[in-house]
Amino acid sequence: MQLNFLERLFILSPLRRFLQDHFEMRRLLEMGGSIKGSQVLEVGCGPGFGIDLIFRRFGAASVDAFDIDPKMVSRVRQRQNEKNRRPLLWVANVRHIPVVNYRYDAVFNFGAIHHVVDWRAALGEIHRVLKPGGRFYCEEILPRFITHPLIGRLMDHPQKDRFDEPQFNDALRKTGFTIESSRQLADLYLWVVATKA
Repeated sequence: MQLNFLERLFILSPLRRFLQDHFEMRRLLEMGGSIKGSQVLEVGCGPGFGIDLIFRRFGAASVDAFDIDPKMVSRVRQRQNEKNRRPLLWVANVRHIPVVNYRYDAVFNFGAIHHVVDWRAALGEIHRVLKPGGRFYCEEILPRFITHPLIGRLMDHPQKDRFDEPQFNDALRKTGFTIESSRQLADLYLWVVATKA
């Protein structure tokens, strides 16, 4: 599901960049540690700020990325070209990641999975592309935020089969992940680091 106008404004805003850098990334780094020299995939990359942070804060050797929105992928390509990086970028849906099995050492998700109707299929694809022992770094939004009377009207999110922390972590385990660390904030946000067994 693509972002609506208001969501796109937020994703492109300095506030989003600030929160991702100083709050989300710091928490995921504390929970899962760095991944120096690793091959990484970011799912639902949006404008690509996460790519920069994965390189800078986590020490990745390479970061590939995709998004369902061609305009966002074009933005990412331009940003990365300006930094003399040539990541593999493409337009795709997280339910069907067009790469071979066992390709990545780590996969990052910064709030893309709650946009997916069949989010369990997305977890299965993430598991498939990770190498054994690979790590999944995940930040997500929980139903209390999605179904809020005001936010639910302003933002475009699937409303059925939304996950809370126990449901999400249970689905990760059923997919074949081991939960390394899981934290939530006020039933609104979830951070999980999980390892492919």
